Amino acid sequence: MNKNIWVVVGALVILAAGWFAFESRYVADQSPNPESESVNTENDNSDGSVSNEMPVPGENGVEEMVVEDGGEVMESVITYTDDGFSPAELTVEAGTEVTFVNSSSRNFWPASAMHPTHKVYPGSGIEKCGTDGAGAIFDACVGIAPGASYVFTFNEVGEWGYHDHLRSSEFGRVIVTEASSN
Repeated sequence: MNKNIWVVVGALVILAAGWFAFESRYVADQSPNPESESVNTENDNSDGSVSNEMPVPGENGVEEMVVEDGGEVMESVITYTDDGFSPAELTVEAGTEVTFVNSSSRNFWPASAMHPTHKVYPGSGIEKCGTDGAGAIFDACVGIAPGASYVFTFNEVGEWGYHDHLRSSEFGRVIVTEASSN
């Protein structure tokens, strides 16, 4: 009986080691090669654009909104650090441009939930990366380098989960409300 327990424990250890080895290889395969990666670092403020200009109103954890005359909310910022997204939950009005700023020491890839398909935000999906429709989806489609940013305009009302495609355990949520009529 005691021998059977050790056989079962040994088999479980072997299975766990195999799973960790496979999972580590999968994550390594998903990480972009910085030498071959092409990231647009120009600031064009269109949906899905990538910018090398970093908003700095409050440094890490920037929650400040940029407001134009007339009270129209124009921009909101989520900062990605080595500890994850800050704020992890952000509430904005429909039509708000959200900038995801990379203040971490590594690339990150912000995208709609769920990993790995990115289909929670309407019209989004990882299969659209690299197509003409890529600029309209909530998916950076590439790793964003430290110091760079990704911009997306949330037009759909609802609660939209997002994550770092390169580290799917890092996630957050953008809550989009109806635009006020002020």
